[in-house]
Amino acid sequence: MRHAEKTKAQLLAEIERAEQRIRELESLVPPTQDEFKAAPANDTAHCADYFRILVNTIPDLVWLKDPHGIYLACNPTFERFFGAKESEIIGKTDYDFVSKELADFFRQHDKRAMAAGKPSINEETLTFADSGKTGFFETIKTPMTDVDGKLIGVLGVARDITDLKRANDALEKRMIALTKPLDNAENVEFEDLFNLDDIQRLQDEFAQATGVGSMITHPDGTPITRPSNFCRLCMDIIRKTEKGRANCFRSDAILGQLKDDGPTIQTCMSGGLWDAGAGIAIGGHHVANWLIGQVRDESQTEEKMRAYAREIGADEDEVVLAFFEVQSMPREQFESISMVLFTLANQLSKIAYQNIQQARFINDLKQTKSELATTRHYLSNIIDSMPSLLIGVDPQCRVTLWNMKAETTARIHANEVLGKNLTDVLPRLAGELDRIHEALRTRTSMTDSLQTVREGKVCHENITIYPLIANNVEGAVLRVDDVTERIQLEQMMVQSEKMMSVGGLAAGMAHEINNPLAGVLGYAINIKKRIFGDLKKNKTVAAECGISLEDVREYLKRRDIPKMLDGIHEAGARAASIVSNMLSFSRKSERKLNMFSMSSLLDNTLELAASDYNLKKYYDFKKIVIIREYEADVPHVFCDANEIQQVFLNVLKNGAEAMAEKTYTDVEPCLVCRVKKDNDMVVAEIEDNGPGIEEDIRKRVFEPFYTTKEVGKGTGLGLSVSYFIVTNQHRGSMDVESVPGEWTRFIIKLPFNEGRANVVQNPDS
Repeated sequence: MRHAEKTKAQLLAEIERAEQRIRELESLVPPTQDEFKAAPANDTAHCADYFRILVNTIPDLVWLKDPHGIYLACNPTFERFFGAKESEIIGKTDYDFVSKELADFFRQHDKRAMAAGKPSINEETLTFADSGKTGFFETIKTPMTDVDGKLIGVLGVARDITDLKRANDALEKRMIALTKPLDNAENVEFEDLFNLDDIQRLQDEFAQATGVGSMITHPDGTPITRPSNFCRLCMDIIRKTEKGRANCFRSDAILGQLKDDGPTIQTCMSGGLWDAGAGIAIGGHHVANWLIGQVRDESQTEEKMRAYAREIGADEDEVVLAFFEVQSMPREQFESISMVLFTLANQLSKIAYQNIQQARFINDLKQTKSELATTRHYLSNIIDSMPSLLIGVDPQCRVTLWNMKAETTARIHANEVLGKNLTDVLPRLAGELDRIHEALRTRTSMTDSLQTVREGKVCHENITIYPLIANNVEGAVLRVDDVTERIQLEQMMVQSEKMMSVGGLAAGMAHEINNPLAGVLGYAINIKKRIFGDLKKNKTVAAECGISLEDVREYLKRRDIPKMLDGIHEAGARAASIVSNMLSFSRKSERKLNMFSMSSLLDNTLELAASDYNLKKYYDFKKIVIIREYEADVPHVFCDANEIQQVFLNVLKNGAEAMAEKTYTDVEPCLVCRVKKDNDMVVAEIEDNGPGIEEDIRKRVFEPFYTTKEVGKGTGLGLSVSYFIVTNQHRGSMDVESVPGEWTRFIIKLPFNEGRANVVQNPDS
């Protein structure tokens, strides 16, 4: 009864202790992910506490650093690595514990992980400070961030892979040995074919079960395994003498000869005991001997043993005493055991050969996999290097291939799209599904064009669908090429042709206008001469008409006819100047480079622009205030006057159109034209007080086909062509500056020193 009560009390005590332990463990339960995220991001002590709870029982090296490499926490295993307590490690860096070279190595991998934003894995050899033990470790360093994505440190874990690496190295070494050619027996050794620990155990058990001595040797008789169940006579006496040992090796070599009909059974050439042996071969090549024996029968006598003791220089009495300790066995029994040995040796030969065949198969398979991987990587590199989007799909239009161009264009990684429907990952290709199915059905390629708007830009794409028709593979490959630039170039060529046609038309019109304009000017001059000129015939004709020439002149003056005639002449002269400028501007024969004044070219272009009136924009260039700020003695530049005028005209017209969109109150629309010298460049500036240009637009004004105008109101070619003329054709520069809402300034710089050099080098220009 008392015993039962004591047991019950003990049980209650155990229960109480267990409940207390549970409460302790519950207090150590690591926080949930939500709890951890809710913790203050800058509370390093808080993080270190959770870290310590989680990793103190892990056998790997675990540590935590801040972004600057300062230790925040580590586990006991890591303490042994540095040979210091955690309290001595926290607050310090690697440079306080290891060499600078090793500390630099650690820091480099920390930075690599933080820069990549993902774990960095490497293998390294580490030596523990507390024991001096060196091992091979796989180290993983993971950047740690708070809930806002801010980097707070690096978590390191180092796992000891020394045994694994040794096993892998041994396996690799054995694989290499097993795949050696069998042309020469020296190329293959028994140790390469088997695990010697397994063979030793088999040999020991065989010797114990049969009562014989046993050992496996090389073909020349030198031992491979440790002797099993050897008698004292052979092991401790005969083989301890030089002659006896040599006789044993010679006898072992003969016993292990290869035979097909059974084992070799004979008395030992050293001690005279009964021995047997069987050869082990690989593909006909002798690699080892399995020997048994050290058995006596009535044929061995004491006299023979004493005589042999004297021959090898051993103690006779000791030899005789050991001889009688040897296992005695009937001849028939020993022969039966020898046949079992022969069978085992043959089985080992077969197993060894199979091991080689299997190793070679594995090696070939490994090599094939390696070659396939190389080929796969090569093809993958080719596919990823192509500038086209390459997308593979199965018959259900699920993605099977997604190259690098597709990743960058769609901004989706290949791992995220494989197996998904094409229209889900690239919706703009939804219209191609019918063509894909048609291409699969007809087994013929199909081509289509697609126009889309991406990020506010019109993009043109050519889509070619190639059905997979080889090796019974079902599916198709879509090749998508961005041809926007090519389309733009084609449009530019068309526009250029149009401009050339317009230029030719303008030239023809200028010639046609010149003839009647010359007549108008001529008649206006002649009228003025015949009325107000001092010609004798004027008075004569007036007298014949019975009127006074002075009265006619007085009448006409009172009717402002002279002013009208002057207006006709002035307007005609202005028209003639405009026609002359237009004719000069429209000439597009071979480029003629010469020395020209930038001021004169700008003035001529201003006159040409003054004739421009845009009914749609409701602006009149003549109503824009022109301010000229030309420096004196500015060098001439070597250029094509027509092309530079084209640049000026584009800038002036753009400025006029921009100012027409702005409402002016205290000031008038104004263009400031400047020409000045800046080092070895002549600078022309055209500044308007229009609405200005926003920064994001200003960066793109020189891009071909970029325009902020509505469709049909601008091609986006003017400034891009102007930029090409200045930078490419004349080796100058063209820039734009602007303050939104206030002004825009185009700056055109052309070299004058280079021009002078060109004039000297090209006197015919």
